[in-house]
Amino acid sequence: MGRVIVVGAGISGLTAAHVLSDAGHDIMVLDQGGRVGGRMHSERGAGFLMEHGPNGMVVPAPRAEGLIADLGLASQTITREAGARNRYLVRGGAIQRLPLHARQFFLSSVLSCAGRLRVLLEPFIPAQHDDETLAAFARRRFGREFLDYVMNPLAAGIYAGDPEQLSASAVFPHLKELERIHGSIFLAAIRSRRRAGGKRSACHFAKRDMLSFRAGLGVLPQAIAQRLAGSLFLNVHVESVQRAPGGGFVVTAREHRAMRSLKADSVVIALPAYAAARIIGRLDSRVAQTLAQLDHPPLAVVFLGYRAPAIAHPLDGAGVLTPAVEERDVLGILFSSTLFAGRAPPGYVALTAFVGGARQPQLAMLKPRELEELAHGEAQRLLGARTPPVLARTRVWRRGLPQPGLDHAQRIAAVGALESEYPGLVFAGNYFSGVSTGACIQQACDAGRRVEHCLALSRGCRPQAYRPVAGGESLHGGGYVIAPRAEPAGCSAA
Repeated sequence: MGRVIVVGAGISGLTAAHVLSDAGHDIMVLDQGGRVGGRMHSERGAGFLMEHGPNGMVVPAPRAEGLIADLGLASQTITREAGARNRYLVRGGAIQRLPLHARQFFLSSVLSCAGRLRVLLEPFIPAQHDDETLAAFARRRFGREFLDYVMNPLAAGIYAGDPEQLSASAVFPHLKELERIHGSIFLAAIRSRRRAGGKRSACHFAKRDMLSFRAGLGVLPQAIAQRLAGSLFLNVHVESVQRAPGGGFVVTAREHRAMRSLKADSVVIALPAYAAARIIGRLDSRVAQTLAQLDHPPLAVVFLGYRAPAIAHPLDGAGVLTPAVEERDVLGILFSSTLFAGRAPPGYVALTAFVGGARQPQLAMLKPRELEELAHGEAQRLLGARTPPVLARTRVWRRGLPQPGLDHAQRIAAVGALESEYPGLVFAGNYFSGVSTGACIQQACDAGRRVEHCLALSRGCRPQAYRPVAGGESLHGGGYVIAPRAEPAGCSAA
């Protein structure tokens, strides 16, 4: 068994540490913050349950659900309420329901008649195999109106991003793959249905749902931290990771004013890209620079609690997204108390507004009071809020979600080359294969197994062959696209 240092106690680092600890390795987790979980942070106040980061987890997500079961948390999970099945979109200054079924969508007023006719031309559009921005992909295949009223708000809801900047291959690899194989997204859907005989088959994805915990998603990192008690060290600032003479790595860390040099056989860097860049500069300055250049625009999360009669809208859905062409001050508003039970006390409702991101980064940097007034103003205009909230709480992430652009494939390739150059050095985080909780857990499990693979090789044990892992599904509503990946099967003697 080897000594492994995991840098970062967000969900990615904690998951990787859990995998390696269960395999019998000597684990040390270091984090510069005073709590675990990173952006996964649940808080109670005045009878409300607030989520300052992700609000739920899209399932099925086999790795995440397996982790929950392993931690004994299955009995604490809750799923999306029946009243949260609707989705809303702003068009013409008002919110309207967004049908999820294709036929209902085309009969709705989400798109104009001209916009719907343009979408129907999709099978006749030539395929393009090279990467392109999400906006270019949507415009080319479906038309400008579809971009404005479907892809743009979707990019805001998943990434707080701008489709003019996001890579289509990075954020929706499944769609690009369908285009490459079938030449058309519509034709791919028709052929898939024909293969299934018009019925749901075992090869089709199961019905998706949203999952959380009665006490919020923060339960998950807390449970892993309890498992790692004695191996988890907070308020420790990692300065650098360097190759040790004779093999292994030296992690230089500062705790208060004391500096320590820690030796490890393997190091997992489970940090945001900009933070990972800071500590690998001595290993490879060029890879450090390319990670530092990955944009993370600021994002504000504003929680608002109201008396139920104060909101005119029935809040009979998961939330509402706002297209950029509508020029709203929020990216969207989540109907938190409708989505999951227990988010508001009886007689009250809870909303969560998202402000800033790549669309309007300057708004996220307003003062908390200004952000709360801004979010309440949008709740008035869109949802008919009649009185001020009884509770308002704001969390600003000065560096929010990563924005993978057209250079992202080269960035990830550079990280992979660095891992190959320094066996035992492994990276994990939300900039690899998705920002959702499920995607982060899957990628962290893969990272843990890559460490096992490297340690097995260093012990002279012959590893088994790599085997493919199912992936490629598009996870919407707080989810993300999980790209297909390969997972080392590990060493039979490990």
